Amino acid sequence: MSLDNVLTVAGAAYGHQGMLVFGLILSISLMAFAANYIANLLQRHHWIAYLGLGVVPYVAVDMIWRDSEEVFIATGMA
Repeated sequence: MSLDNVLTVAGAAYGHQGMLVFGLILSISLMAFAANYIANLLQRHHWIAYLGLGVVPYVAVDMIWRDSEEVFIATGMA
C-alpha cells in the first residue's frame, strides 16, 4: 500500500481511530483483490497492457497542455 493511500484514508478519517482502521483494512483488501484480478487479465489479454501504455502519454500531454494554458493566462502571456 502506498503512502498516498494511507494519507488519504487518514485524512478522510478526521481522527476517528475506528474509521481509520476500517479504511485501511478496506483499502488493503481492495488493492489486493484488484491487483490480483488485473494481473490475471494481463496474463490472458496482453493488449490491455498496450492500452494502458497508450493512456499514460495521452494523460501526460493533456495535463501539460491544459496547465500551460492556465500558466499563460495567469501570467498574462496569452
